[in-house]
Amino acid sequence: MMAAVKPNTMEIQIYAIGGSEFTHEDTAPGRDVMLEDRLLALAPKMPKIGYIGHASDDDPDRLKSFYNKFSSRAQTSHLPLDASASTAWNFAAGLDILYVSGGSTKQMLNHWKATGFDDVFKEAGRRGVILAGVSAGAICWFTDLLLGTSDQGFELLPGLGLVRGSACPHYDSEPKRRDAYDSAIAAGRLAPGLAIDDGVAVHIVAGRVCQIVKAREGQAAFVRADQDGKTVRATLKTGFYLESDALTETTFERVDRAY
Repeated sequence: MMAAVKPNTMEIQIYAIGGSEFTHEDTAPGRDVMLEDRLLALAPKMPKIGYIGHASDDDPDRLKSFYNKFSSRAQTSHLPLDASASTAWNFAAGLDILYVSGGSTKQMLNHWKATGFDDVFKEAGRRGVILAGVSAGAICWFTDLLLGTSDQGFELLPGLGLVRGSACPHYDSEPKRRDAYDSAIAAGRLAPGLAIDDGVAVHIVAGRVCQIVKAREGQAAFVRADQDGKTVRATLKTGFYLESDALTETTFERVDRAY
C-alpha cells in the first residue's frame, strides 16, 4: 500500500539538518527534539519513515536511537547496508519520509551507485517522499559536494543532483571544513550553496527555502564567491530560491561572524 504522497510530483522536498544529536541521544538527550518534531509535521499523521544508516556502516547505536525516537510517532523501518536493489525499491515504495544518517558521504554515495540505490532514492524524491537527513544525509541530495575530514583532507565530488548547488554541514563547529568550503567557492571550484550550522534544519521544496528550523543558537547562510576573490555570506531567509541565476550584489551582504 502506497503512502500518502503526491504521485508524479517534481517538487523535490529536502529537509537538510546541519548537525544534530537526535541520533546520538546519549550525548545530549532531548537537545534537538524540535528538529524531529518539525520533520514529522511535514508528513501525514503516523507517517512511514525509513532510516538509511549506510554512511555510518549501519551503526547499531544510531539505529537503536532512530527506533527509540520515532517508533511511538511513526511507522518505522530501515534498509540494511547489504539489502538488494529489489528490497530497496520495496522499502522506498511506501514511505512518506526517507531519513539518512551522518557519516562518510563518499562511502555512502559509492555504495548507492554500485547497488543502484541512488536511482531508488531519486525516484522516491520525485514521487513526493520527503528526503531528510543529517550531515551526510543533508548534503548528498545536492549537485556539488566538498567531502572528507580535516584529518584526511577534502575533495570535490558530485552528489545526487536533486538540488542545484552545494551544501556544507557543521558550518559552525568544524572550522577546517568551513574554511575549505569557503575557499573552494571563492576559487570557483565549487558551486555556491548552503552553509548549515549544527542544530539547524532547512526545508527546501522545488529549490526554494520554505522553512528554517533552529533548535540552537545556530544559523543557515547562502555562500557565494565575491568579485574580490572572497566569499559573501547572506543569512538564509524563507522564500530564497537556491537555483536562481539572477543573484545580484544587492541580494547579499558580507557577514562577518564570530566562530
